[in-house]
Amino acid sequence: MYYSGVAILFIGLLGAELIYYFATDDDAAELAGQLTRGKAYEHNVRVIGGSFSLYAARLGEWFSGLWQGRQLAYTVAVLSVAIAAACFVIAYLASKASPADARRSRQRK
Repeated sequence: MYYSGVAILFIGLLGAELIYYFATDDDAAELAGQLTRGKAYEHNVRVIGGSFSLYAARLGEWFSGLWQGRQLAYTVAVLSVAIAAACFVIAYLASKASPADARRSRQRK
């Protein structure tokens, strides 16, 4: 499990670096973002769906922004570090001997 964590960390960070290097700024996405950040848009969303709808729309815009351009590189890097850390913790916990194993080894002697 330890080696899996190292591999995930290495491949994830390498992928994030490549994404960051090759990512371009999307002008169309920026234009759409400006439209959805306008006061008229927010007013219309609030009138149609209420305050919760406005917060849900903002959350959706933020979440969709994580999967585009250079922001995607940061997302991949954070996810790979988190998954690798989980692998390291699982490997550490699996390597520790349980009390039942210690009892069995004492009984064999």
